[in-house]
Amino acid sequence: MAKKKNNTFTIFAAALILFVFVAAGIQLQPASAQGPGISTGKASDRPPVSDAAPVNKIAAYKVGTESIQKEVILTGELRAARSTSIAAPDIRSSFSNMVTFLAPEGSQIKKGDRIVEFDDSSLMSNKSEAERSLDEAQLNIEKTKSDLEAQRCDLLNSVSQAQAQVKQDELYGKISKDLLPGNTYQKYQLNLQKSKLALDKAKESLDNFEKSYASQLSLVEINRSQAEINLKKINSDMTLLKIDAPQDGILIYGDNWQNNRKVQPGDTLFHGMEVASLPDLESMQVVGYVYDTEYGALLTDMRCLISFDAVPGVEIGGRVVSLTSVASRKNFASSKKVFQAVIQPDKLDVQQLKPGMTARVRVPLILAKGTPAIPREYLGYDTQGRSYVIKGTEPKTAAQQFVQLGAVGDRFIQVVSGVSAGESLLPVQR
Repeated sequence: MAKKKNNTFTIFAAALILFVFVAAGIQLQPASAQGPGISTGKASDRPPVSDAAPVNKIAAYKVGTESIQKEVILTGELRAARSTSIAAPDIRSSFSNMVTFLAPEGSQIKKGDRIVEFDDSSLMSNKSEAERSLDEAQLNIEKTKSDLEAQRCDLLNSVSQAQAQVKQDELYGKISKDLLPGNTYQKYQLNLQKSKLALDKAKESLDNFEKSYASQLSLVEINRSQAEINLKKINSDMTLLKIDAPQDGILIYGDNWQNNRKVQPGDTLFHGMEVASLPDLESMQVVGYVYDTEYGALLTDMRCLISFDAVPGVEIGGRVVSLTSVASRKNFASSKKVFQAVIQPDKLDVQQLKPGMTARVRVPLILAKGTPAIPREYLGYDTQGRSYVIKGTEPKTAAQQFVQLGAVGDRFIQVVSGVSAGESLLPVQR
C-alpha cells in the first residue's frame, strides 16, 4: 500500500515539473514570436525588411526647370540716418563727469525738456571759492581807492604848504637890500629859492601821482576781472552740465564702450562720449551685418524684405543702399569681423516701429533661371563625396546616376549634367 502511494506521488511530481517547463518555454520565447504588435530586442534579431516590397509607394519627382533662389539673412537694428547727438561736455576743471540724471529712454521729448544732468558738486565748491575771490578783489579795489585818495590829499596839502611858504619867502625877499644887513638879505633870497624848489617838487609829486593813479587802480581791478572771469567760467561749466533737448524727438541712450552696455545714471563719461541722441524719425534705416561668406553675393539696390522681432507679422519691403568695403568688429565684446549693410525701408510707421528695434532682413538672390533643378532630398553623396540621383519611378527598376551640380539654392539645386528635364527621380534613402 505504501509503495502504491509513492508511485502516485512520483507521477504527480513529474507531471508538475513538465508543466512548469512548458510554461517557462512559452514565456522565454522572443517577443517577436508572441504576436505581431510587439517589437523588442536588437535589430540584428529581427528579420530584414525587403527593399523590394515597401509598404507605401514612393513618390517620384519629375525634373523640371526652376529658378535657383537663395536668401541671405542679415540681422541688425533700426537706426536714424540723421540724429542730434548729445555728448559729454568739455569741462575745464575735469576730464570726466558722472551722469546723475537721464530722462527715460524711448520717451517723447519736447524742445527745452531736461534730458541729462551731470554731477556739479565739485563746481559748486569752485564757485564758492571764485565768489569769495571776487569779493576780496572788490574790497581790495575799494581799499586801494581810499589809499590813493588819501595819498592825493597829502600831496595836495604839500603843494599848498609849499605855495604858502613861497609867498612868505617872497615877502621877505622883496625887502630892499639897503634896509637889511647883507647876510640877512642873502638868507631871505636863499629861503625864497628853496621854497620855490620845494613847490616845484611838490607839484611834480602830485603830477606823478595823477599819472600813476589809473595804473595803480588797474592793478587791483585786474584781479577783480580775473575773479569775474573765473566765476563766469564756472557758471558756464555748470550750465553745460545740465542739458536740455535742442529739438523734439525720442530719447535714445548712447553706448558705454567701457562697460559694453547702454549709458545709465552713475556712469563716468569722458569729454566727447555720446550720452544720448535724438534721432530724426523721418530718416530711419536698418543697419545690418553680414559675414564675409555671404558678403560677395550682395549688391547695392537689391530688393529685400524686413521683419522686426518686436512686431511679429509686420514685413515691409526695402533695398540695400550701401555696403562697407572694410570688415570690422560687430561690437567690443566680439572678435568676429563683419561687413555693414544699410537697408532703406520703403515706408515705416514711426508710431509702431522705434529706433533700436532688432530687424531681420531677407535678401533673395536668383542664382540661376530656367535651369534643370532638383530638390535637396533627391540628391545623395557617396563615400567619395560624389553627387548622385536615383533615376526611375519604381524602386525595382531605378538606377543610380552620378550628376554634376551648379548653383545651390535654399530648396533647389541646379543640375549641370547627368539629368535632363522631364526625367523622373526617386528620393535618396538616407
